[in-house]
Amino acid sequence: MPDTKSEKLVHVMVVDDEPLLRFHLQKLLQELWEDIDQTIAVGSGVEALNVANELNIHTIFMDIKMPGISGIETAKALRESGYSGNLVFVTAYDEHAVAAFEHEALDYLLKPVDEKRLLECIQRLKKRSQTTVKYELDAKQLTKLLPQHTHQSLQWINASLGNGIHVIKVSDVSCFIAEDKYTTVVTEQGSFLIKKSIKQLLEELDPNEFWRIHRSVIIQVSHIKQVLKDENGYLNVLLKGIDRVLPVSRNNAHLFKQM
Repeated sequence: MPDTKSEKLVHVMVVDDEPLLRFHLQKLLQELWEDIDQTIAVGSGVEALNVANELNIHTIFMDIKMPGISGIETAKALRESGYSGNLVFVTAYDEHAVAAFEHEALDYLLKPVDEKRLLECIQRLKKRSQTTVKYELDAKQLTKLLPQHTHQSLQWINASLGNGIHVIKVSDVSCFIAEDKYTTVVTEQGSFLIKKSIKQLLEELDPNEFWRIHRSVIIQVSHIKQVLKDENGYLNVLLKGIDRVLPVSRNNAHLFKQM
């Protein structure tokens, strides 16, 4: 049975017997889908079934033509075992489209996967998730009869530096950068470490003051010094008093359209 501790995490799985294509799609997903907590890549239908039995997989991107059991056969086995997550088939053969949708596939991508087309697919997946959440929230309208508590944004952070604990005012933070198991809190006075994830911080910070510009980066808007565009058209942010250039993902470039 899937681990119940992972139910609220967004696990995405890529299933393809070709290592380079598997790696390429995994990398694209990590760049374009910021809400992903973990991207798992496997090379066969059997491995996919084993992983789906251990983790709550949000979405599976599955190749169709694979040695052993095919993607269609794997999808059938997944549905029969009770898997209710999203299925997206990725293949070089468009004649399998009908069979794919018979197994409740949400989308069907042709190789080589186009970034724009993949982003459209991700938006569909997000919209489906939001619709589900909205339904659950609507079912809880009776809670309006209970006393409501006003949400307070995070004001102070306890962060570590060496063996010491520093109490940092959130308004002094220039940016948060996810690095390995920790998140670095960057201020003009120095850098500190906390164990909160970027996802947790987004829930606690004021969205009018802090923007997520990349999967692993949150910046304080008032600390922006300049936004530059490189020769490839990508945006980069320079912050006041911080000697670091921070990249803006394509998914978040719209934040700076009016600037």
